[in-house]
Amino acid sequence: MSEFDAAKVLLESVPLLAGKVHEAALVDDGKAVRANYVVLFGAGPDVLDDDRYGSIPRPDSDAAQEFPGRAVGTDPGAVRLILSAVQSLVGRKPVVSGRRCDPVVVEFDPVKVDNSVSPPLFFSDFWVRFWSRRG
Repeated sequence: MSEFDAAKVLLESVPLLAGKVHEAALVDDGKAVRANYVVLFGAGPDVLDDDRYGSIPRPDSDAAQEFPGRAVGTDPGAVRLILSAVQSLVGRKPVVSGRRCDPVVVEFDPVKVDNSVSPPLFFSDFWVRFWSRRG
């Protein structure tokens, strides 16, 4: 299991988010879906570092992982509930085969409104961060 998959599994383990974590915004016939859900974007590691002076990073080096996400809701209260569920991940450790992962930290942006759709949708961006180290 990759670090992205482990982060997604953690999010989906929260009852409020079960079945509501997607890798892209939900659209139907080209229109935004009016629902409460999370979009988790995949990304490579921010940093590869073995904390050894002069060492060349390798694919299995210790890696700072950061996965951007977006909580989407039909009203600001729904977004706040989703963010509270995401916040419950803080301190939990993702499980990645052959790796040791540090506890998750999460950073949040304020709730914003998307008036480009009618009726408007609300959202907040967040980042799930943790270090994945060699086993």
